[in-house]
Amino acid sequence: MKLSVLDHSIVASDSQTRAAFQNTVELARAAEQLGYHRFWLAEHHGSGHFAGVAPEILVAHVAAATSRIRVGTGGVLLSNYSPFKVAEVFRLLETLHPNRIDLGIGRTSGSTDLVARALAYGPPMNNENFPTKLEDLVAFLSGTTPATPEFEKLSLKTMAPGMPQVWALGSGEQSAALAARLGLSFCFAHFFNPIHGGPVTRGYRERFQPSHVQAAPNSAVSVYVICAPTEQEARRIARSSDLLTINTRRGRPEAPIPSIEEAEAYAYTPEDLATLEFDRKRVVCGSPDQVKEQLLRMAAEFQADELLVTTIVHDHRARMRSYELLADAFSLSSTPPAAQAAS
Repeated sequence: MKLSVLDHSIVASDSQTRAAFQNTVELARAAEQLGYHRFWLAEHHGSGHFAGVAPEILVAHVAAATSRIRVGTGGVLLSNYSPFKVAEVFRLLETLHPNRIDLGIGRTSGSTDLVARALAYGPPMNNENFPTKLEDLVAFLSGTTPATPEFEKLSLKTMAPGMPQVWALGSGEQSAALAARLGLSFCFAHFFNPIHGGPVTRGYRERFQPSHVQAAPNSAVSVYVICAPTEQEARRIARSSDLLTINTRRGRPEAPIPSIEEAEAYAYTPEDLATLEFDRKRVVCGSPDQVKEQLLRMAAEFQADELLVTTIVHDHRARMRSYELLADAFSLSSTPPAAQAAS
């Protein structure tokens, strides 16, 4: 079972944004040494707790700071951008770091309506147009004919051969069906939809149509994980995430990741506690053996080739330790450069 990392460049309540990016690089280097397969960077806008507003820049930075691990986005929010520009950027990244770049594509705006309008500098594109944008993007990357007739003569003339591996990201049947129709890899966001994911990912595999970029289905599940030496310690570490959830649900996106002490001092309402009871269904939290058992069961249910792990807690050391314990539980090992294969 391949394990990979999804990082959000976390801004803790007692640190600055620069530290978030330094921690991202430190985690990427550790993930490479521990034997994780990929390291993806998330895109968020208007957030006080996630600093990754430009994952394509972070991909370049992390790829230059590492040597073997695949690096990509989880994901570029295509609704905000021109497919041609995204294709140019990622073909350039692939040219600079051959066989190491992934392009994960999400369909949401990743922000409030106001921020989405500012990003688009006008009304955001209707989601009905998203499939065409994704088709055009894949065509620009692969040198095939775009879905939009007026772009048929466009090509990326100055780039070296090769293209990044393209992943469609989503948490529902619509995204899975689009990935299957276009013959792309699919990553299911369990932390957005913790209940109904099995049928979605199985449907993707059943409906997959081989394409000029990929011959067979390839799926991953992105999971929110907190691993510590004991279940009790993991539950305590997770308290910062609990308060983050409440802040987000109460419309406080500017708030950084709270500390455990801040979370323990917070006065939760009955409504808050009900929210957390449901929210904890999307978190795999416990000791290494407990987490491994749950993840393997989830991988079987989702028929997943890979698990993409994200850990969102206040303490960077605790986050690093979580990934270390997980790597040890799954007996991951770092692959020498000569044996690294694109997959």
